Amino acid sequence: MTCLGSTAVRADTLAHIGTFTWESDAVVGLSGLEVSEDGNTFYAVGDRGWYLTGTFDRQEQQIVGMNVTQLLPILGNNGLPVSARRIGDWSDAEGLAIAPDGTFWISFERWAHVSRYSDPEEAGQWIKDHETFYDYRNNRQLEALAVHPDGTLYTFPERPAGQGFPIYRLDEDQWSIQGHIAEQDGFSIVGADFDEAGQLYLLERKLIIGLWWQNRVRRLEVNTPEDVETLWTGGRGEFFNVEGIAVWRDEIGPRLTMVSDNNADPDEPTQFIEFRVDPVQ
Repeated sequence: MTCLGSTAVRADTLAHIGTFTWESDAVVGLSGLEVSEDGNTFYAVGDRGWYLTGTFDRQEQQIVGMNVTQLLPILGNNGLPVSARRIGDWSDAEGLAIAPDGTFWISFERWAHVSRYSDPEEAGQWIKDHETFYDYRNNRQLEALAVHPDGTLYTFPERPAGQGFPIYRLDEDQWSIQGHIAEQDGFSIVGADFDEAGQLYLLERKLIIGLWWQNRVRRLEVNTPEDVETLWTGGRGEFFNVEGIAVWRDEIGPRLTMVSDNNADPDEPTQFIEFRVDPVQ
């Protein structure tokens, strides 16, 4: 297992394209996000146990509107809506990943586990937990979920343990720890996604003295997590509680779409934030 300090091996940066603020009383707490290859369709889960899909309206590359096309309760492994069991906060869906074969994966915090879905309208399929899933304190468990282009599923906790953030890898129906990612500057992992080349983008955030959210994106290869680069660090309070990230590509190059969890707070709107990856010249 590896866990070394951050090494600046490349110098790509992120350029902010635009931010769309979505006002919705019906949908709150979006945490997990996927975006279609053309950047026009989104899939998301919320921490109150809902799954939704929709489309973006774009003008000159920027999101200017949204249309929700599907809103469904997330079903537990017993076939019942997870939102029906608030004891232990079973509904706290945090990560979403869609595999190349169309399988949906959702990670849940607090009652820390990952479920497999053949279809978002169906019940979850049980996957045996890793023995350390419950080693994290409440509300600091499985936050991020991502599928490698080869179909391998990875999940990451919000906070590190021991050597750093464990890289949980699923082979068949068995979780293992492939390695560790070093913690840096007190940031927590809250979102993850792979690009088509297999590079892992980590969305991280921290709350500064209880007043300002600060967000960051780092990039690495899961086989060499010691070689991690920071692509962007936002200013204090520049954005809200950004928790979901999706990587896709347009005709120019790689794009990142991120979404903030508004914590059901009317003073914190849901934000869809987009960046372009600017390669080093």
